[in-house]
Parts: sequence; structure tokens; C-alpha cells
Amino acid sequence: MKFAPLKIESFTEGDEWEGVPSISITVGPEDGPFAPPANPLSVVTMRFKRSGDVPSDVVELTSATAGQINITNAATWTFSIPAQIVAGLTKGKWTFRIKCKDNTATGKPKTYLGDEITVLETV
Repeated sequence: MKFAPLKIESFTEGDEWEGVPSISITVGPEDGPFAPPANPLSVVTMRFKRSGDVPSDVVELTSATAGQINITNAATWTFSIPAQIVAGLTKGKWTFRIKCKDNTATGKPKTYLGDEITVLETV
């Protein structure tokens, strides 16, 4: 399964990132119908890595840490990423992916969303 693009506006290093107000995951065949996955959502993780082949540290936000990602409705797979200062996101291009796990014993992780973001140099 290919992940869907999620466009996020650039922001300046050290500034508060505006986050993403609400995201709902739905799946289904190309011609629909679309619905949330069958089992409730339990964990959402957003990982950032510097774009390109240069090794970099990974910056991570997760629903397991209060205030980073909020699961607003586990049954409908709806979550939000509140405005926050993301420590470690320094100037440059970053690739990000959003992985979700359901509440089954295996967690069935799936990467549903991703794209690239530019962090601008502070002046």
C-alpha cells in the first residue's frame, strides 16, 4: 500500500509549528466505499528524517506522549497534531511519515501518510 501525501506548510526553525487540526484515515478499494479500518486506532507516530542520503537523527512525535499527537476518536481513526515547538527540527528539508497501529495484539502497523517539509532558517 502506498501512503497518501500530506502537505504541510514550511515554518521557521524554533517557531511553534501550527500542527494539523484533524486527520481521519479511511481505506477501501479505489472506487470506494471508504471506511476507517475495522479495529480501533491505538497509536499514531510521526517520524521526521532529513531528506536525502545524509544520515540524520530521527525526530518523533507520538500519541504515547501527552500533547504530541491526540487520538480524538479511535473508532473513526481520527487524530490531530496540536501546535507545538518540535525540538530537533532544524533548518533544511525533512521527510516525514505517519504510521498508525490498531488495538490488536500485533498492532498491525501501517504507514498511511507522508511527504516532505522545509524548516526555514531563523533570522
